[in-house]
Amino acid sequence: MLPQLYRLRYTFLLITALACVLLWPGVKSALVVDNSLTVWFLKNDPALIPYRTFQKYFGNDEVLVLVVKDKKSLLSQKHFDAFIQLSRKLEAIPEVAGVIGPGNARVGGSGAFGPAAQPLLSAHTDTLQVKRTLAQQSILRQQLFSSTYKAARFLIVLKQLPDFDTRRGDILERIRYTIAGTLPAHTYHLGGVGVIFAGLNKLSQQDFGFFLGIGYLLMFLLILFIYRKPLLLVYALGTVALATYLTLGIYGALGYRLNLMTTLLPIIIILLGIMDVLHVLNERTQLTSDQFEPKEAALAALTHVFRPCLFTSLTTMAGFLALSVSPMAILQTFGMFAALGILLSFVFTYLLGILLLPLSKPAARATATANTRMGSLLQLVQERQRFFILLSLGLVGMSIAGVFQLKSDTYTLGYFPKNHLVVQDHQAMEAAWGPYMPLELLVQPKNGRRLDDKQVVQAAVAFADAVRQLHGVGQVFGFQSLYQAGLQARFKEKGTRMLQSQFYLTQVQKQLTTDYPALTRQFIHAPTQTGRITIFGSMASARQLSAKMDTLLQLSAVTLGKVATVTPSGYQPMYADIVQYVTSSQVNSLLLSLVLVFLLVWLFIRDLKLAVLSVLPNFFPIILMLGFMGWMHIYLDTATASIAAIALSFCIDDTIHFIYHYQRVRKQGKTPADAQRATMQHVGPAIVITSAVLFVGYGLMIFGSLKTVELFGTLTAVAVAGALYSQLFIFPLLLKRFDR
Repeated sequence: MLPQLYRLRYTFLLITALACVLLWPGVKSALVVDNSLTVWFLKNDPALIPYRTFQKYFGNDEVLVLVVKDKKSLLSQKHFDAFIQLSRKLEAIPEVAGVIGPGNARVGGSGAFGPAAQPLLSAHTDTLQVKRTLAQQSILRQQLFSSTYKAARFLIVLKQLPDFDTRRGDILERIRYTIAGTLPAHTYHLGGVGVIFAGLNKLSQQDFGFFLGIGYLLMFLLILFIYRKPLLLVYALGTVALATYLTLGIYGALGYRLNLMTTLLPIIIILLGIMDVLHVLNERTQLTSDQFEPKEAALAALTHVFRPCLFTSLTTMAGFLALSVSPMAILQTFGMFAALGILLSFVFTYLLGILLLPLSKPAARATATANTRMGSLLQLVQERQRFFILLSLGLVGMSIAGVFQLKSDTYTLGYFPKNHLVVQDHQAMEAAWGPYMPLELLVQPKNGRRLDDKQVVQAAVAFADAVRQLHGVGQVFGFQSLYQAGLQARFKEKGTRMLQSQFYLTQVQKQLTTDYPALTRQFIHAPTQTGRITIFGSMASARQLSAKMDTLLQLSAVTLGKVATVTPSGYQPMYADIVQYVTSSQVNSLLLSLVLVFLLVWLFIRDLKLAVLSVLPNFFPIILMLGFMGWMHIYLDTATASIAAIALSFCIDDTIHFIYHYQRVRKQGKTPADAQRATMQHVGPAIVITSAVLFVGYGLMIFGSLKTVELFGTLTAVAVAGALYSQLFIFPLLLKRFDR
């Protein structure tokens, strides 16, 4: 096959160049970062139903929370003027649907012709009158000011736009610019789900550029140090560069954007794609004799390692494709395109190999020293097998103990560096205002009731009062709060008792759109009689949030269960589901990866006993990595849920190369001991080099900005170290024991 490929090498090169030109728009499109919910969840995920229902009724759920603070008091005309001006400027931004805050708040009251609403603040507001008004209308005051009046809150509601996810960063920057032009620096903080998404997008883009550069620098130094031939450097870098470029081009052409996981694609393709190149170059180095011309040596090396390189690429692809059983779209997409990158790396290993390797003479550097050292290491293992058996059993025992300490959880703020602006703003907002992250509930009255029925309103008030007693909960505001505010405006301190009257509730219902138009649109969907209750709580991990939601549903069943149906909605319930998704992703993908890898190894070796012996030691790096996670209290989350399946797939690569050469030598009539020594001397140097490359490459991920990147790199490096140990120490002992 290779001679035919050699004759068509320039044709394939032309096709590659044409593909690069055609896919350039896709590459540019792929580099736009998007970490929104659309990349996390599958389109048919049941969790999206209440989320989309919320958006249909109440618009975009990504509400930005702005907290303004003053050490003394915000009750001054200077602050009032700034609040009014800020509200007008923000509402003038085309992408902003509305602003709920003290600058444009309206308060109910009584006029000459009945109930009348008026602005809370104006150009000549009496400060004491504002304080008296808010004291009489405590429901409204809780939404605008803290109890000490040293902090105020604005809710910036964004429009539901078809291209919102790609424009989020620009919209947020415009809002920040508007705020900075109105309020003094260090007197405000911005938070919310949208702020977190935008922050993750920036860090993802930053890490993408960093690891793209560091990956190529690592390859450059490695090839230059080992082989010291510029043409071999072009071969190695060209292979992974073309694979990366075409993968990103196809990725973008299909409408995908970089996210928390796919930002790792370049470094994964570089590190795993270079493995075949290194095995080809190692094989070519073994052919350094005068009887080989450069072309013959190149084609012979490519031919000798074709079959093991093909199967190592297939097993690695299988590990990534095993993520297809994950219920999370972000992992499915990551696995699919990582597998594509590995396939393209294999293709270009051979395409560029037949183009460039014949132009360079085989390396003149002797490999006798490396071969001798690998033979000596094998002899040491066999002479002291009792020690290495006990050491291996001890490591396995400790790792299994660590596995039992594993827990699954996700904390979005934990993805950021501790000194990041998003984290600092979050801490400042909770200190000045208290819990501010919104958790949305939708309330649907039962049996033909309406939201203004006194039984529904009273039950909602009882529910809100019960929720406020929970730890980590701040304010609760919902449709029932509007009725309370309306009654307070008309009846002052007697307003609470008027909740018992259906007549007055009906009268208030008629005035809501006049007195509180913005709030009414946000909390009551009149056509379907659906009410919204927002619970402002502390930033929580997915596990904590899931437990809190269970408690909320229990409280709603007791208070609202007879008169209404309560459904968690918006972003946070979906975030809570990630715990369940992460666990199933880890288990299902690992099992599928194991099955696929074993079948491929069996197909490759065509010997059941040797296939079992080949796969068995590769459990060691997986157990070691999971045990390390347990002992270091690293949770299973989005970043770590996929590592076990992936690690298993590429840890077995060196085993495949080892067993392939071992079988060839055994068929030549050598004893198992001699075959092991010959194999270790032949492929051992490449195994050590590839493991060192993977360990250093993934180890460099600790310098990533995102915690997901840091954890992925650290744990993969641990798995690589475990794989090298199992290949050099465990696998030879198994072969000696069972292949006699």
